[in-house]
Amino acid sequence: MTDLNKPSSRGDWALYRRLLVYVLPYSWAFVLSVGGFFIYSLGSVLLADLTQFLLDSLGQASEFELGLVSTAANWIWPPGDKSPLDYARIAVPVAAVVISLVRALGFFVGNYYMNVVARSVVHNLRVQLFEVMMNAPRRYYDDNAGGQLLSKITFNVEQVSGAASDALKALLREGLTVIALLTYMFYLNWRLTLVFFAVAPAIGLVVVIVGRHFRRYSRRIQDSMGSVTQVSGESLGAFEVLRIFAASGQQIARFKEASRFNRNQSLKLAFVQAVSTPVIQTLLALALGALFWFALDPDLMAGFTAGSLVAFITAAAQMGKPIRTLSGVQSIVQRGLAAAEDIFAQIDTPPEPDRGTTPLQRARGELEIERLSFRYPGSADFALENVSLHLAPGETVALVGRSGSGKSTLVQLLLRFYNPDHGEIRLDDLIVDEYQLTDYRRQFAVVSQSISLFSDTIRNNIALGETHDATYEQVLAAARQAHAIEFIEQLPNGLDTVLGDGGAGLSGGQKQRLAIARALLKDAPVLILDEATSALDTESEAYIQEALTGFCANRTTLVIAHRLSTIENADRVIVLDGGRIVASGPHQQLLAESTLYARLHKQDFEGS
Repeated sequence: MTDLNKPSSRGDWALYRRLLVYVLPYSWAFVLSVGGFFIYSLGSVLLADLTQFLLDSLGQASEFELGLVSTAANWIWPPGDKSPLDYARIAVPVAAVVISLVRALGFFVGNYYMNVVARSVVHNLRVQLFEVMMNAPRRYYDDNAGGQLLSKITFNVEQVSGAASDALKALLREGLTVIALLTYMFYLNWRLTLVFFAVAPAIGLVVVIVGRHFRRYSRRIQDSMGSVTQVSGESLGAFEVLRIFAASGQQIARFKEASRFNRNQSLKLAFVQAVSTPVIQTLLALALGALFWFALDPDLMAGFTAGSLVAFITAAAQMGKPIRTLSGVQSIVQRGLAAAEDIFAQIDTPPEPDRGTTPLQRARGELEIERLSFRYPGSADFALENVSLHLAPGETVALVGRSGSGKSTLVQLLLRFYNPDHGEIRLDDLIVDEYQLTDYRRQFAVVSQSISLFSDTIRNNIALGETHDATYEQVLAAARQAHAIEFIEQLPNGLDTVLGDGGAGLSGGQKQRLAIARALLKDAPVLILDEATSALDTESEAYIQEALTGFCANRTTLVIAHRLSTIENADRVIVLDGGRIVASGPHQQLLAESTLYARLHKQDFEGS
């Protein structure tokens, strides 16, 4: 686990350089934004300079060329025989309006196009992160809870948005304003300007110290948001269980603790931010006080008009707001960098390994498992040990055994979600790792006890993935074969009915029928049924079994069931116990020869 108290090894600039890669495709918008903010900052300088024009005109001075605005006004519209005051009464209001309008236009262009860049960067990051998660190996999901992954896509990416949008806008807008004002102050009186630089090291020290705290607390906030998302997601998805077991209070306590930690870290971050701003304001006030003291020195002010002095002080006073804003940006930047560090760590996750090079159109369906052993990471015991099994093309083999005997683990290995520690699996006489992974998995259709349905139409839930282009008639035929058409026709829009989250509104049996229809439509040469009829009533199960019997006739079928009555017609029954095969043979033979199978069958019969 990363030590949150240590500085990032990547470094802020390294992270920003990597973020810059995502900005480059939108460099045109970035340039427009910089141009807009430059115009905005220049407008701040010209508004300060306008006070010199006004005051010198009131004093009947004729030195209009000393000011930027007055020089431009004289060039655009010469005063002729007008007095300085009469000329200023027209030129100053017009200049004020024009400068304000142009400054406002620069503000709009800078903000809008920076948002174009920022939201595009966030979109690309979020999509890339989601693609990485969709292609990550199974162990990635074993190591990361679902709620934490969801928090990375939502909360963490939005924190990057703050650094790429709000912070970057403030850095450009206020940074360019500070540079423009300082340049103007140097232009007016470089000696007085040096007073401001006297406090620069102190401000820089405050920024560095505060930044370290911001990064540490930002990481903790991210981790705590993952916990908040995890607890809430688990609880909302299991509200029925929580009500039945009166465990709502227990989950509320867990959520309260996760939220409390998040609140405390956020308050610490807010405290550091609240302390840094008045400290920087105090330093600026000291600089401004010193400026006034030096400004009243007659020797230093020799040849300096009253208008120039007021313009200088106006420019100096205007620097307070952008510097305060820049000091507050530090927290947003550090939160964004901490989030970017985590997001890039996820993006760097290698995809699911695929070393296979052999293409495969359609397999015969012969499976050979030789001396297969596997244990889960961190486990001392083997989930499967020295398992050997042969499935001939078109054969139906049932796997039975007590819970934890290794049935589901064997399926996971067959589907190449894990690699075995020892032994090998062959499909059609070729080691499965030699096949291209996508082609290999195309050979399998799976119906499991845990049904995954999406917030989409029933048609799209059945015609999922590579079968998405199936015709309406093909989908309808699969639904009819799975005996799902009876309830589908009763829905408002039939196959075009949009399901709720996870198939909300459907019964367990209805969800399972849709999953069976999905497998039937895929028409793969190998079919895996993992408790495929567990949620069906006896009558529906009989219909489905009849449909599956015809469907399984020409394909290799592996059936996992606890209800042994569903696999009595299998060609062979394999009994697993403790990760080992302890018996194998037809149903009637095992009843006579296997004590464990006979006991399991008796328990199933009595339970029925």
